[in-house]
Amino acid sequence: MPKLRPEMRILSTLDRYVLREFALNLVAVLSILWLIYIATRFARYLSQAAMGNLPNEVIFSLLGYSSLGALTLLLPLSAFLAVMMVLGRMNVDNELVVMSACGLGIKKRIRQVLIFSGVVALVIAVLALWVVPDILSDRKALEQKAKVAADTTGLVAGSFKESRDGRWVFYAEKLTTDSPPKMIDIFIKIKNEPPLILRAKSGYFHIDPHTHNRYLVLEDGYRYEGEAGERAFTIAEFARHEVLIETNEITKARERYRTMSTQTLWQRGNAQAMAELQWRISSIVMTAVLGLLAIVLSQTGPRSGRYTGFFSAILVYIIYSNLLGVTRAWVAKESIAPWLGLIWVHLLMLLLVYILFSLPRWQSQRMRRRMAQAEETV
Repeated sequence: MPKLRPEMRILSTLDRYVLREFALNLVAVLSILWLIYIATRFARYLSQAAMGNLPNEVIFSLLGYSSLGALTLLLPLSAFLAVMMVLGRMNVDNELVVMSACGLGIKKRIRQVLIFSGVVALVIAVLALWVVPDILSDRKALEQKAKVAADTTGLVAGSFKESRDGRWVFYAEKLTTDSPPKMIDIFIKIKNEPPLILRAKSGYFHIDPHTHNRYLVLEDGYRYEGEAGERAFTIAEFARHEVLIETNEITKARERYRTMSTQTLWQRGNAQAMAELQWRISSIVMTAVLGLLAIVLSQTGPRSGRYTGFFSAILVYIIYSNLLGVTRAWVAKESIAPWLGLIWVHLLMLLLVYILFSLPRWQSQRMRRRMAQAEETV
């Protein structure tokens, strides 16, 4: 098989060397960030399990879903830090100086970083637009089942149990072997104004798939409301009665859109759907923009350390991500037009990249003008 001449190859030896360094540092940084994320999530799930809000057997399943879903957030930052680390090391070791002396200047570095960022952005696109929504949907379904199981965990047939918030006292004569178990001969006293007592032959816990509100469904029973002996005391017989246990919070509404597929978000087209869709696309664009920023921020003095620009890099990343998060909330609340959406944040960061890239040229032009004026004065 004939060998390609150097000028016919898409990637030169230098390109492969730099891209390999980028990839190795990406794996290292991503592994550290991923372990930190898993450790914090694991501690959170353990605390919920200790309070009885989460069954022990689902902790590791939820941990797996959450860690995979976090890849779209961790990959842009990992790629950004990987480029910073590699270019910072090459700058300290004078490799960038040698490359510039050989005629391989800033354009070569931009090409290498864009190739690397493009590959990472392609992976993020597959994850953010197709894979992660399905993962989060499976995690949400598992969390719903876990909440239902947590309500019956510790419930012993023939004994009273108080709810976690102390609002109601629960009693069941028997428990079936179903999963989740169905309760037989139920008595419930709810601390309410007026007082409320419920009796039913059977019942089970249920989470509404649309609102994600949690209910206790009672069948064939009676509802006693008010104080006995008073005129307002009422007795009602029911065949089926749903008692609201926990209402959906505002944050859970955002979770519903996070679990929707990209196609469903596009078809809905409302403000919240557009905010979520633009957020997914932003992680892709953010990877390329951060790569260009890393080139500029890693250009430090020859006597500076390889981590000199890291403080500025982390600060820029925090500002960038916070602006995207705030704008996402504005789009969801219709405080900003969806067509503008998160685009202005990326344009602002690209403007910053252009200014930082042009700053050395402007300074050199300004220095030449000063020297020319000094010569004319002499």
